[in-house]
Amino acid sequence: MNAHVSRVVCRAAVGALAATLMVWLPPSAHAERVKPHLFGIDLIQLSAPAAPLVSTPTARLIVNWANVERSPGQLDWSKLDARIDMARQHGSKPLLTLFGTPAFYGVGESGVPSLLRPPRLSAYRTFVRALAERYGARADYQVFAEMNCPCNYIGTPRHMAKMTRVAALEVRRHAPGAEVVAPHGPIRYSSNRAWFREYWSERVGGKPVAELVDVASLSGFPRARIGPEKGIKLVKWLRRMTSQYGFSGPIWIVEINYDVNGGRATVPISVDQQVANVVKTYVLNASIGTERVYWHYWSPPTPNMNTAMLTPDNQLAAPGRAFGVIQPWLIDTRAAGCTITKGDLYTCLFITKKAERRVIWSMSGRERRVVVPDRTRRLFSPDGTVRDISSRGRVRVGLVPVMIESRREPSRGKGNDPRR
Repeated sequence: MNAHVSRVVCRAAVGALAATLMVWLPPSAHAERVKPHLFGIDLIQLSAPAAPLVSTPTARLIVNWANVERSPGQLDWSKLDARIDMARQHGSKPLLTLFGTPAFYGVGESGVPSLLRPPRLSAYRTFVRALAERYGARADYQVFAEMNCPCNYIGTPRHMAKMTRVAALEVRRHAPGAEVVAPHGPIRYSSNRAWFREYWSERVGGKPVAELVDVASLSGFPRARIGPEKGIKLVKWLRRMTSQYGFSGPIWIVEINYDVNGGRATVPISVDQQVANVVKTYVLNASIGTERVYWHYWSPPTPNMNTAMLTPDNQLAAPGRAFGVIQPWLIDTRAAGCTITKGDLYTCLFITKKAERRVIWSMSGRERRVVVPDRTRRLFSPDGTVRDISSRGRVRVGLVPVMIESRREPSRGKGNDPRR
């Protein structure tokens, strides 16, 4: 056999071996019991429907400061009150994200639109105080929206850190028990990440940013054509980076969707792909301990995002239905890690006192037959259907994740490994 043929045969053998190996992705040290608040929706648009149509434990609302305070000291809360009432009627605790500096409070270059300019700290303090006094601990509060996007904010990381200290002092004084959430933004590019790192490295009033906030946050928009399996790396990066600056608290994704790239039109994908995006996003984030994930937007189809939760007439679309269906799959379980077999077959395990729940899918979409564990009785699909299956039977798994539920064996000490 000549050298070239030997190399080809060797590569083929290595590839075949890799396809049979199991890659074990252990649960994060931050993965605790999955709580209902993992499931959030982003009601950023004022035209959002009157009802989310499914259970949503928390909803994010943009507080456009310039729309509330149209003239100095004159505050009109009517529109925000209505949206907060809508969220509460459906059992959602609001996350209030500040955005938009009024023209009379902006600092910096006068030629730049005031909405993008950093605010005077004294004015920002007065507004945050009024906001916290009005809504108290019935809401959580985020310092500002997309701090590292010049289309939303053109101030410095230093100024944003000062705003963070102001917000922390006012919220903790006037809304004790509410969460103070760090500003968010995309981190898919190195320039985005450099801005984040500079912000988190700041100290204000003798304290690092890590001691001023309760929650770190990001926009979970991976690069175009990157799905949940690779997009989860963004959260892992933020966890590593913030830990370097002394932060060990929870991480929230306050905006997430796919193929999002500014004003560029997205490439349409099938309904099955959209459903898969939703299910995999929540399963993978639960497995690594992300505390909250807000889907962006809770809306009909938009040109620059490929997964829509509602139909054009504001009815529940298949991805939005899946958002509601999978909540009982995960809530009150504990993540026990994921495995990757056959190169692309994902299995993520979640455990309750009496059951083991495995969410399984094929990343490539190629259909595979999977042997179910002993004591397995039912298979659940994101469209809400449930069917009985026999123990040690086989199920077909493809692009859209399914969940199989098995009864747990009685504990037998160290030998009872739930990953088997």
